[in-house]
Amino acid sequence: MSDPGIPPDQPDLSQPDAPDAPEPAAPAPAARRRSWVRPVAVTLGLLLVLVGGGSVVLNAVKDDDPKISYPKKWDSRILPYVKIVEKERGLTFKHPVKVKFLSAKEFEKTVRSDKKDLDKDEKKEIEQTTALFRAFGLIDGSVDLFDAFNDAQGSGTLAYYSFKDKAVTVRGSKLTLAVRATLVHELTHVLQDQRFDVGDRLTALRKKAEKGTPTTAADALDAIVEGDAERTAELYRASLSSKQRAALEKAENADQKDASSKLDKLPGVVVTLLSAPYALGQALTEAVASEDKKDVDDLLRDPPTDDSVLLDPLTAIGGTQKAQSVAIPKVPGGNKKFDSGQMGALITYLILAQRIPLRDALAAADGWDGDAYVAYDTELGACAEVEYATDSTEAGTRLRKAFTRWVLAAPGEPGSIGGKGDRVSFTSCDPGKKVKVAKDAASDALQLVATRGYLGVGIMKAGVPAKGAQCVAQGMVQRYSLANLNDPTFGANDKTVIAKIRELSQACAKQLG
Repeated sequence: MSDPGIPPDQPDLSQPDAPDAPEPAAPAPAARRRSWVRPVAVTLGLLLVLVGGGSVVLNAVKDDDPKISYPKKWDSRILPYVKIVEKERGLTFKHPVKVKFLSAKEFEKTVRSDKKDLDKDEKKEIEQTTALFRAFGLIDGSVDLFDAFNDAQGSGTLAYYSFKDKAVTVRGSKLTLAVRATLVHELTHVLQDQRFDVGDRLTALRKKAEKGTPTTAADALDAIVEGDAERTAELYRASLSSKQRAALEKAENADQKDASSKLDKLPGVVVTLLSAPYALGQALTEAVASEDKKDVDDLLRDPPTDDSVLLDPLTAIGGTQKAQSVAIPKVPGGNKKFDSGQMGALITYLILAQRIPLRDALAAADGWDGDAYVAYDTELGACAEVEYATDSTEAGTRLRKAFTRWVLAAPGEPGSIGGKGDRVSFTSCDPGKKVKVAKDAASDALQLVATRGYLGVGIMKAGVPAKGAQCVAQGMVQRYSLANLNDPTFGANDKTVIAKIRELSQACAKQLG
């Protein structure tokens, strides 16, 4: 079936050509690089997007929510991609959803927020959040977080599914090559919502976190949702012929050129926080699917209760252990609390990565086993104290040393470290708007942890048990540069590299018994 939305000068990607002859498998990180190096290929609308309006739909059917109506049939332009998603995911949609095609100008309005709409409390909350980002060394005083996240959301978004309105919105009226690949991603969200109720569940988990409960369960589920959609879109890409894939990649590169120029001007941590669910979530769902594709459904039904699994997706094999419960620290006398919750393993890693070597930061964050923080205002500005639990006394020592190095890397800035055994306490305060971030390592930090994850998945797919794959991937990340590890040809004909990797594999096998 040809796609009515395909311009005549573009190849029909809804119907793949005859498959190419099998090619040698490339290393896992390179095979998935598109999804997280260029994170704006899909919507970032889960954070602030609330779609307004909508067209009148005739002959509509009703679902359980009386406020939302659904069409009886799919838009004919979308139907080919509905079938693709059903095929790749092994599930069927319960019913069609609205698909709205908006002009670029109208679409832009739906993916951006206006400062004029913020009330006094919301403006205060943004100021406090900005102060905490400075306290943790993630941004400097010149950053306007509202504008930064707004710009990141609006850059390069081609389509999105609203879990609130249960509708897909598309930029423009033509299904360009890049839009079609994005539709596969967004329609996967529709399927997830209908089969696993992820929209309402994400809302409930986020409300729990907003109330100050120490939890990153919403972050874990969000990453699984995005990772599953990225994995499905990647399966679609893999089903295309080499000619079709080349055409699609060329179209995506063109669409992302303008977006990338805008994103390059934003703080790395903003882009990283928005990209992480796609990058790390895909590695997680790939890991789980490598044993049984149906396990992804189980992961959506019963996700991990914290985000530590994002640092190492292979920990999800065979089920994850629940992190320790940590009490929220008490506010020092005379100060006023304005927030509390859980920092999580990922943010902890990104904080450390701003001031100490990336591999040391990752090693310290790997020992995370729970935390709780409290944020409060003092006469000198905003401060936060975090109490950490780690998975061993050794891990506690490693995390304390990492934070000590972090504090010493910025002399004159307020910060203190404490705790003993497997417990660590860390306090930091806003240094003010004049302080500059020494380096912005967030993007490199994401690339490191994603590369390790994809390496582990690739090694496991080659037949190595999860624990062994973890060990080998960790050793390779410690030994080789990211440039090497993301080069599909690295080590292919290098006897020295091959010998060292074999040596590493043997050492891991011996270590694991």
